[in-house]
Amino acid sequence: MNSPIHSSAASPPTAHASPATLAKASISALVVAAAVTVLFVIPAETGDDPTGVGKALGIAGMSAGDAPTETIDTTAKVDEEAQAPAGPAEAAAQAKSAWREDAQKIVLPPYRGTEMKARMKAGDGYSFDWKSDGAVMVDMHGDPPNAGPDDFTSYWEQAETTSQAGTFVAPFDGIHGWYWRNLTDKPVTVELKISGHYEDLYKP
Repeated sequence: MNSPIHSSAASPPTAHASPATLAKASISALVVAAAVTVLFVIPAETGDDPTGVGKALGIAGMSAGDAPTETIDTTAKVDEEAQAPAGPAEAAAQAKSAWREDAQKIVLPPYRGTEMKARMKAGDGYSFDWKSDGAVMVDMHGDPPNAGPDDFTSYWEQAETTSQAGTFVAPFDGIHGWYWRNLTDKPVTVELKISGHYEDLYKP
């Protein structure tokens, strides 16, 4: 079977050095090594600098403990113009709506769903805690003003649960909240508590 790799290059001729040439090369190498040792290695390792080259190059005593100590600044450089995304702790400082609190009980018929939303400005934020007495599917999402049927942003989806708690900061003006769907054949009650900066809480 033929090899998949083919080469057409001819082999180069073999060169043979004479004994005199080898001897000259060896002597030259020894002379270079000795010069490097005297000029660089000994000044750096021991601090002895008979020729003065080590001092001139700044290498004298580097390995003998005489090298100057260098202080490295490890302080993080902060870009004053860079702005980190707002988190829950910063929500109050950026909030545009007044503080309020709400508590709601939502009854979901068997295999049916409903929404509860808060009208918010970008930067508003709230803490929330909800529990249900039966299994539900939940989608926490937001809709911009005048949104179409598919114009929304999902923040938190769970196929089956009975509770969630957390803190939310609105990334844009609009309505932000939950859609719950009852997964059982009996009515399920969702109890929601919410507090923070938002305009109102309502059922669309």
